[in-house]
Amino acid sequence: MARGVSGKTKPGSRYFPYYTRPWITDRDFDAGRDPSITAEQARQVDEAIDAYNDAITETVRAARVKGKDWYLLETCGLMDRLASRRYAEDPLARPKWWQPYPLPSALRALTPPPNSHFLAGEGERRTDGGLFSLDGVHPTTVGYGILAQEVINVMRLAGVRFFRPDGSTPCQDPVLVDFDRLIRHDTLVNRPPGNLGSALGVMGWADEALDLFRRVFSVF
Repeated sequence: MARGVSGKTKPGSRYFPYYTRPWITDRDFDAGRDPSITAEQARQVDEAIDAYNDAITETVRAARVKGKDWYLLETCGLMDRLASRRYAEDPLARPKWWQPYPLPSALRALTPPPNSHFLAGEGERRTDGGLFSLDGVHPTTVGYGILAQEVINVMRLAGVRFFRPDGSTPCQDPVLVDFDRLIRHDTLVNRPPGNLGSALGVMGWADEALDLFRRVFSVF
């Protein structure tokens, strides 16, 4: 949805000076022309998200103190542990709590293993990304599989039982998502569009054209 450009603001920072559309390269980015937000604006977005997450966490904590059997799935922390450019590739930016998310073995065996970069491919071979789909926001099938596994883990903590397809045989712990099956069904990971590079170029062209149209029509 938005890609950081021009390198981190300083060593150890989480933030890039600007965030713009994924198809705009660092070389082509022009802060005076291209739509973007600044590092400080990105920080404000993060702070608003953190405030909501803190409020949710405190609500669950208070409920448990009162005896309610409530549980919390911290998806923001999960995404941070999968964040390639923010943390995984920049050791100086990692907070003390950060640990890389251990991908399931089936995903680690892929070449390359999926990451949070924007999806890239050459021919019909994925060369980068794989956790997020072409809109840069929604996960791919295997990305949703990671989230599903974390949901299952929390549900097991809460005592929820899972059953085999016959509906009566209980699954034994650990209850695991079948990532081999997900990979077979995830065409963005195992067989991305052959013209992915040109498709991004078309998206960039259309984006620039629409911006031009808006500027033209705003005159009238």
